[in-house]
Amino acid sequence: MHSMRTFTVIAAAVASVLVVPGSAQADSSATAAKYYYTTWSNARSVKDPDKLDPPVGRLWAGRNYFYCQTEGYVASDDHGNRNVWWARTDDDSGNTGVWISAIHFTVGENFEPIPGLPRC
Repeated sequence: MHSMRTFTVIAAAVASVLVVPGSAQADSSATAAKYYYTTWSNARSVKDPDKLDPPVGRLWAGRNYFYCQTEGYVASDDHGNRNVWWARTDDDSGNTGVWISAIHFTVGENFEPIPGLPRC
């Protein structure tokens, strides 16, 4: 039988990795949970998924981590991919808390959220 102390330690450990939407922890890339996905193409990162701002960096194709997703402007490519969903990550150019369009993911459908990635 587990003691109350063991339960308290386990509960504290679980609470330390939970991300509550809208909390300060959810906004901090350094402490947020990471979800790994594969991107099929190199992606340009942006600071704001709601604006058509110039790219700030790059995320290389392959296995990458992401924190959460939100809706933004419509992104498209020459392969017929179109999506309004954007995933928050740290890019390979050294930028933190930037956004990558869902059109670069190997999972999901046009205009659908990335399966399993929580909303920001």
